[in-house]
Amino acid sequence: MELSNAKADRIGIKNILFIFFISFILVLPQIMNKSIILGADSIFHFNRFYDTYMQFRTGNFSYFQTNFGFQQSGRIINALYGPLLAYGMGALLYIVHSWLKFQVLTSFFVFFLSGYTMNVLAVKVGSSRRVANITSVLFMGSFWVGKWTIDQNFMSIGNALMPLIVLMGIKMLKNDEENLRVLQLALCVSLVIQVHLLSAAIAIGVLLSFFVVSIVKNDNKLDLFFKCVKAALLSLILTFNVWWALIEVYTGNSLYGPYPSNLAKSAVNLSLDKPDFWHLGLAVSALFLVQISLLVVHWTEFTVINKVTTILGTILLVLASNLFPWEFVDNNYPVIKTFLQFPARFETMAFILLVLGLNLSILEIKTRISTEILTTFTLVIALLGVIQTYGNIQNLSVRCSSGSPVANKTNVIFKSNNDSEIKKAFRSNNLKRGLEIVEKPTPDYMPMPNLKSKAEHSYAQYNEDFISTKNQASKKVRGNILVISWHASKVGSKKKIPITLYKNSILTLNGKKISKNEMKLDRMSVPTIVSDKKGKNVVKLEYKSKIVSKVSLSAMYMCWGISLVSYTFGRRKRHEVS
Repeated sequence: MELSNAKADRIGIKNILFIFFISFILVLPQIMNKSIILGADSIFHFNRFYDTYMQFRTGNFSYFQTNFGFQQSGRIINALYGPLLAYGMGALLYIVHSWLKFQVLTSFFVFFLSGYTMNVLAVKVGSSRRVANITSVLFMGSFWVGKWTIDQNFMSIGNALMPLIVLMGIKMLKNDEENLRVLQLALCVSLVIQVHLLSAAIAIGVLLSFFVVSIVKNDNKLDLFFKCVKAALLSLILTFNVWWALIEVYTGNSLYGPYPSNLAKSAVNLSLDKPDFWHLGLAVSALFLVQISLLVVHWTEFTVINKVTTILGTILLVLASNLFPWEFVDNNYPVIKTFLQFPARFETMAFILLVLGLNLSILEIKTRISTEILTTFTLVIALLGVIQTYGNIQNLSVRCSSGSPVANKTNVIFKSNNDSEIKKAFRSNNLKRGLEIVEKPTPDYMPMPNLKSKAEHSYAQYNEDFISTKNQASKKVRGNILVISWHASKVGSKKKIPITLYKNSILTLNGKKISKNEMKLDRMSVPTIVSDKKGKNVVKLEYKSKIVSKVSLSAMYMCWGISLVSYTFGRRKRHEVS
């Protein structure tokens, strides 16, 4: 199988308009009902984006320290969690200045991006425009892509980029000057790393699998090896802000991780009913089984690319399911419970690989009747998926419009139980209002003084320290510094300040720097400070990174600019030649 040439690389305006139309249809329920959907992760991510939004609005930029979102706690989140996209989302929120418009536009973007990247992948392997469009619809209607609209699940955005990762893997298998390019490979991997770390980990695992097969299969092994090394080095430069922040924060602090999930109970299974978090659903189960069966029956007819993608997809499907011994992993490797959380997350990459395999099967099975049957079968599955996703969004939109906009109330703390007041708050021009009424005590990446002092119930500890606490104080932001003030009744009075301290946090009291030894820290490194004067006391908090600075970030952004310009001109030149 030959990959399409540069001219065929263009998916065409008709395909783009088709993907645009399907994306619009999928967000139409929210537009018609004017409903904000607050799913499981909405409050967490809305706080992240509100923080970067306020940085744009006020000009007070702070890369590490959260000065506006998350109860102005000074915690570190965006620097560790999709930093580039967090600022992109904040910029969009600054432009639209509305949670509803923001949610509709980002949902449209995720649907469109997933359809577009899947179309590019399908066209690149030689699929017809018709089959490529069917494949796009199939992916757009899949459960994990729709999770952004329903839950604000950030992995959906990472998933939307995964077809590009698979395309890079296929180009590794081909490894010639026309197919595998260092800059393209580095940009794809770097983009996923800047968006979502777990998606990046899965993507790198898949690329390593393609790399191993390519090294075995390819005659020009050294050329492939050095291309990948160059791409990896360039990617390290383009993602400097991510990996250095992780090293700095994780090596210097003991942190609370994401909520540990029971891996065995968070796996997905083949099923005969509708798709959900724990079940593939009848349609997708049938699709997977058909492609795996086709590989077995037509093994000698299928290309290496079809074999590799289908086998790799099957392995990931097993990893996503209870066929893998997740209970054993649960009991012996607890760290995976906080990093991976849900084995079902492997499903999307399995989906992309097996659907790609089915595309290739349509190309490689010689009989016309078999090709038409497979194409029709894929079309039916795609339509069922889109109808199911549309129905889920419609039902949720109606429910959130007529009742509470909070679709998932797990661990949510309400300052008001009045549905109308909550809806009014999230439609207010004051974007902070909704986040003050509906709060979620998510402790991810919060520091603790040491591992022995870890809170047994971290959500309850966060609630006590930052949400329900009576130890409130006036908070203002000046530059990258959080300024907290309160009135002390006498010299030596103690005040628990609702902020958190990391190793590189710098704290001053009334202009004098104070060390952590001079204060008491609770289980989330929240300090209790002894006032040194009666009346107004002022504490200033800032975070000073040893490496990540305005200069180093500017240099990295410059590298992104140069890389994108080089890629654009190189692509245009190849198209002109072809």
